Amino acid sequence: MLGGRGVLAVLFTAIFLLSTTPLIGAQEDESAYVRAESYLVVVHDNVTHDSGAYTQGLEFYQGRLFESTGKYGESTLREVNLSTGEVIRSLNLSGGEFGEGMTFVGDEIVQLTWKNGTAYRYDMDTFEMIANYSYAGEGWGLAYDGQHLIMSDGSDVLQFRNASTFELVSTLNVTLNNQSLNRINELEMVEGLLMANIYQTDEIVAIDLVSGVVVQHIDASDLEPFGGEVLNGIAFDSTTQSLWVTGKYWPKMYNITFTVPEPDIQDPPGSEIIEEEIITSTNVNSIFSEAILFSLLTLTVILWAMNLKDGGPNPPDRGPSE
Repeated sequence: MLGGRGVLAVLFTAIFLLSTTPLIGAQEDESAYVRAESYLVVVHDNVTHDSGAYTQGLEFYQGRLFESTGKYGESTLREVNLSTGEVIRSLNLSGGEFGEGMTFVGDEIVQLTWKNGTAYRYDMDTFEMIANYSYAGEGWGLAYDGQHLIMSDGSDVLQFRNASTFELVSTLNVTLNNQSLNRINELEMVEGLLMANIYQTDEIVAIDLVSGVVVQHIDASDLEPFGGEVLNGIAFDSTTQSLWVTGKYWPKMYNITFTVPEPDIQDPPGSEIIEEEIITSTNVNSIFSEAILFSLLTLTVILWAMNLKDGGPNPPDRGPSE
């Protein structure tokens, strides 16, 4: 059997474990990450878009609209009349190049290619090539945040590149509701957030460039492609503060804003009772744990006092009895 010391040791151990263990019923906080806010698109206007354009990049510069198109043998860089959809001027890429995303750095255009590993830099007014750069992997979307070129490659990783040399500076992993977000495609900076199409979906996301977290998730499934392919192409016109989107082979471009969807699910009857039961159960568990701890402390004090009354754990040697 345990002596006085053994009983006290067991009690002290129990008290320590109980005091350092989370209360019964405590759960892991599932809201530790930022959940993306959900939005729907609201269409305010639409204009004609070239239905023969396999849109890869879309960009405004001082109110002028530019577009990059893809497909081998059909890839172009072009300036477009926003009101009519007419192509004002166009530059054809070589037949072996597949055009991808584009953006502006100052008054110069940078355009990606898909699998050729080459980016081109052009004069905006003449489309004359100023420079070209090599990179590893695929090129998908491209944007400029005022400091770096931001490039997507179809994965969940954004590449930050030197705006002058195109050298890779850093990367950023993107997550949506704590999950990696792949197939990031066309990119556009809009008021400090990076907006992106997600390839082969009707989704547009807004990404925080510090954390890589998607803070806004936009459902654009209400947009009518009129026989075109996937949604692709986001352009923000800072002169009118308007956002335009289109898709591959879409005959229309849409001027849109976002709205919070109406809640379509009401709390079922009795949900208040369930919530109250959960709260009550948690409170009971907490009280129960505290009661156990108090009882153990009280018992420890009593046993300690009894042990002292009997002469302590090691009473002094009184010599042989007479």
